[in-house]
Amino acid sequence: MASSSTSGRRLACGPADPSVLYFQRQHVSNNIWAGVSSEDVRCRRYEGIIWDIPIHQYVLAIVDQMGFGGMLRCGKPKDIDHHLITALIERWRPETHTFHFPVGEATVTLEDVEVLWGLKVDGEALTAYIPPTEAGYWKDRCLDFLGFIPDASELKEMAFKQTSLSRQLRIELSGDHDHYIYAQRARIYCLLLLGGLMIPNASGNKIPFFYLQFFMDIELCSTYRVGQQALNGME
Repeated sequence: MASSSTSGRRLACGPADPSVLYFQRQHVSNNIWAGVSSEDVRCRRYEGIIWDIPIHQYVLAIVDQMGFGGMLRCGKPKDIDHHLITALIERWRPETHTFHFPVGEATVTLEDVEVLWGLKVDGEALTAYIPPTEAGYWKDRCLDFLGFIPDASELKEMAFKQTSLSRQLRIELSGDHDHYIYAQRARIYCLLLLGGLMIPNASGNKIPFFYLQFFMDIELCSTYRVGQQALNGME
């Protein structure tokens, strides 16, 4: 970014080379030069009970197998400095997918995602097809793979409420159960991590049903490069 002034008068503001950063007129930083105030950006993220309830060791083992153990072990997200996030957004340029700082350009890399969250960054692409939208289809899939049937409103909107998934975590797993019971609980954890933390819905409280298709086959789930999707979500 470049700016200069003579006798207190600003002559030029914005990118030194507009042929590269050509979105300047639509960029949030343009408001700064125009003297337009803006509110701090509020981040969408899951604030549920997933980190507050002890997880069964067998469930955790399956979550690890599915590739989301690193995210779960990172612990509950810390308090967000919204002023800092807002400042970073003002430095983010979609044309180059980098932050433009006075010291140079920087960005989040796949290596960062892999090291911090332990997510797989190579393997099968996380692609999907749109499953049928009949309520009966999802009743059967949710009962088989999650162990419960969503509310009528959720079946109508084709999206879980995060609270309905969190409610299942409150059901204590005591004693010995068949493996599929632990697998159902592990899928609920992974749905909350994927749809609530990695790529949250704009509503802040809903997770699309079709995410479940990534977790139906536990062995296949472990082959997806979900780290790439996490990076895309950050951008």
